Amino acid sequence: MKMAIASNIVLDRIIDRDRNIFESLGGPACYSGLTARRFGLDVIIATKIGIDFSYENMDFLKENGIMLNKHHAISDEFPTTRFQINLNKEEEEEEERQLILSSKCSPLTIEDVQDIRTDCWLISPIIDEVPPNVLKTLVQDGKTTNFVMLDPQGYTRVVNSSGQISLLKNLQLDLSGITALKADKNELGALTKGLQGLAGMRLLQSTYGISFVISTEDTLIQFLHNDTHYWIKLQEMDTTDSTGLGDILSSAFCCALLKEKDPLWAICFGAGAVTAALDTRKTGLNKVPSKSKIENDASYFYNTISFRRL
Repeated sequence: MKMAIASNIVLDRIIDRDRNIFESLGGPACYSGLTARRFGLDVIIATKIGIDFSYENMDFLKENGIMLNKHHAISDEFPTTRFQINLNKEEEEEEERQLILSSKCSPLTIEDVQDIRTDCWLISPIIDEVPPNVLKTLVQDGKTTNFVMLDPQGYTRVVNSSGQISLLKNLQLDLSGITALKADKNELGALTKGLQGLAGMRLLQSTYGISFVISTEDTLIQFLHNDTHYWIKLQEMDTTDSTGLGDILSSAFCCALLKEKDPLWAICFGAGAVTAALDTRKTGLNKVPSKSKIENDASYFYNTISFRRL
């Protein structure tokens, strides 16, 4: 099986709560891609990188079985997308996680994605790189098995002149044809004009016919499929770095659903991947957990998940 991921690769500069600095490959292309490789899927990423992207990083992707669409990946016009991620201490007044855009690579075009053959598209823009016409092409692409998952995070982000990221409160985005969607509290509210939780999830389901809607907020993961509402409450856990957890969740969900054909197992694998990643207490891509640890945590959630028929 193969997963294709539409998202620009990111070079992250992470400053942790103790002001230690880490440099890491990042973005959904890497976090989701490595997670999919843990499940044994082939991975190809539709992405853009600049000529500043190092040979070491290229070797890392190759060694981990992540393929670039090489004919279209390198941009001569813009450098690789770079973020600085400031992880603030809880007692500080600033937000716990501050995102600053240092550089932004080229957006994807229809030509970048139209020749990719895959069983699943995971679309997770960082900022601006999957325009509406490309999103529409991927949704309507008959070369897939009609499974398209979207994380709309990049559509909600706007950047000021200093590179600081803020979030839109209202997002107009055509979600027709999307199979599965994962959204955090802000993203769900932006897509539903302020509705939160189950009410927002049901609106997306009824308006766009999305089969699988996942909502994440703090330690709560909610899942809506057909007429059943599921929820998983994670334990509070102090972590050095939460970057990429949503990408790990989305990828694990897709992989499990493709392999097991069971939505309940899939959301448990998604939650299990999050807790397994947190348990590593590692930074950057080092937190992507092993499949055995994901399976162990998923089995626990499968036996303890709460649900209600609507």
